[in-house]
Amino acid sequence: MINTASMVKPIVFILKERLFFTTLLLCFTLSIFSQSNHKIDSLQRLITKYDSQKKSDNGSIADSVRVNLLIKISRVYTENDLEKALSVQKVAMHQAQRINYQLGIIKSYNNFGKIYLDRSDFYDAINHVDLALKTNKNKAYKDDECVSYLIKGQCYLFLNNFPESSKNLTKALQIAEQIKDPIKIARIYNNIAIIYNKQEKLEEEQLNYQKALQSINGIQSPAAERLRNIINSNIALNYLDQKQYDKALTIFQKCFEYEKKLNYKTNLAGSSRSLSKVYLGKKEYPKALEYAQNALELYTQLGNKSGQADVYREIGVILTQTNQFRNALDFTQKGLQLSTKIGELESIKFCYENLSQIHSKLGNYKEAYHNQVLFKKMSDSMFNSEINDKVTQIQMTYEFYKKQEKLKRLQNEKDAKLKSESNKQRNFLIAIAMTLFFLSLLTVGIYFNLKSYKKQKNIVERQKEQIQNSLTEKETLLREIHHRVKNNLQIISSLLNMQSEDIEDPKVLLSIQEGQSRVQAMSLIHQNLYQSEHIDKVNIQNYFKELTHYLSTMYKGDSNSVKVNIETSTIQFDFDTAIPLGLIVNELVSNAYKHAFSTKKEGQIAIKINAINSIDYQLLVSNDGEKLPSNFDWNKPKSLGMKLVTILSKQLRGSFSLKENESITTFEVLFKDLKEFQKASKELNT
Repeated sequence: MINTASMVKPIVFILKERLFFTTLLLCFTLSIFSQSNHKIDSLQRLITKYDSQKKSDNGSIADSVRVNLLIKISRVYTENDLEKALSVQKVAMHQAQRINYQLGIIKSYNNFGKIYLDRSDFYDAINHVDLALKTNKNKAYKDDECVSYLIKGQCYLFLNNFPESSKNLTKALQIAEQIKDPIKIARIYNNIAIIYNKQEKLEEEQLNYQKALQSINGIQSPAAERLRNIINSNIALNYLDQKQYDKALTIFQKCFEYEKKLNYKTNLAGSSRSLSKVYLGKKEYPKALEYAQNALELYTQLGNKSGQADVYREIGVILTQTNQFRNALDFTQKGLQLSTKIGELESIKFCYENLSQIHSKLGNYKEAYHNQVLFKKMSDSMFNSEINDKVTQIQMTYEFYKKQEKLKRLQNEKDAKLKSESNKQRNFLIAIAMTLFFLSLLTVGIYFNLKSYKKQKNIVERQKEQIQNSLTEKETLLREIHHRVKNNLQIISSLLNMQSEDIEDPKVLLSIQEGQSRVQAMSLIHQNLYQSEHIDKVNIQNYFKELTHYLSTMYKGDSNSVKVNIETSTIQFDFDTAIPLGLIVNELVSNAYKHAFSTKKEGQIAIKINAINSIDYQLLVSNDGEKLPSNFDWNKPKSLGMKLVTILSKQLRGSFSLKENESITTFEVLFKDLKEFQKASKELNT
């Protein structure tokens, strides 16, 4: 940032400054020759206007025009050359401060913020947009105020400070809606969607992407088209997370060709990186490495440290999967150094995870464990209920603000309508003075009607408030009930644990442990219900993660030798379905630890739920441990656990079966969502 006092400059310096400006315009015109015709024509018109004004003023010029032109030139440079963009912007700021051009200073600070954001110098970016907001303290320039909060929100998003990011993006959205700027609205919703992605709230993420696309629907401009391409690319990342590689690949290839045509390095680098991720998922490693190296080259040319760090780490993943562990270690450490330097927590977290896997492959188990601990510590610091609650509270506050604004607008319209009606009545009274008596009677009638209406309105509002309070109390009571049930079940579990301390018989001890796990399975259901946003729904993915973690600790201690993979998408069940389903999974996973991995120390347990339709579901619990004994007959189970699975499967209106091949043992349970099944049965009967 350039700070200069207001003073008269030496003539030589002014001549040098004007010579530099003329040279800058010439160099810029030559450098953008390969850009699109639209940009060339647009900037040429600005230069022509600049020259004509200079001639008409006998050699003088309105310096504010020069500042605005330099800012525009700097913004074009940000597409492919951040250093040139920064250099031109420094000149623009210097001239804006020299003439005390407030709007130019504000725009310059914001443009500095955008350049530093693209360079991954996030704290420098935040400092500059804060200066823009301070200069714009009277909020006279709404458009620039919106840009300041948007850049600030993006910086905190990269720094993984989700509450601050959400707060600033919400402020930007309020302003963008006031000034009715659809492009900015779409950009903000796109960033809000990314926050929800980080929180693994897929429904809210998709909803905000759709809001972003809806905002620019029907707008045919280069800016809208480019933004539409970015949003579609982000949507494709969801398909990538869901391992729908072909679907993601189709979108990413279109995005890549579009960005290649524009030759906008930042977005082209992002598209190359996305294609690398898809080909990595498809295990087409040469293509994955080719696109990753292309992205790294572009990010390096731009000086984008965040992009460089991410691609270094992702090349490390590719090399790990192709057994080039030493090279993978070098690239991942480079990524960690850059991510640590810029303070991007999520990238640091993934680096620790990758380093743990690489050291494990190299046999450096101490280093592998150390990096796994750092990964877990970083994950816990980034994602916790307090942070998620803050983000949710900010979003709820904004939704409340929108509702209040809508009500205020409706009330203003109503007031305006009432005022108009009042004026008509007054004019009518003047026009027909002879009918004053009848109009007086009418006025009295209207008065009592309005009074009655207001009274009825107050009654309705009080009733609504009472109903809402009652609902809130009932929900609080339900949460408290679930909490107390969970505590009681934990007490039972603790009593069983205390009882087991004096038992030496292994069979009796095992029976008590099995009882503990069943109690824990039910306890976790109640815990999920009182912690859930929806009191009547259990998030099956979270529930299974907590249950299998508990079972792993019980049977394997701190060892991570047996990996557990869970795939349930965003499926949720009510209490009646979740309890038997949790007990079934508890029995099948417990049996796997007790029998399949009693002698085999490493392996994998997979739990998957497939939705057949809105009522019927398939549960698959498989393992690659020791095979079942040859005399095992699952149709005639002898153990209590297998009997429980059979009984609970029937309780869920389903069936239980076993499938085996050379290496995998799979238990299949076909079951129904009892709530949906009962609803469908009622509809059929009526």
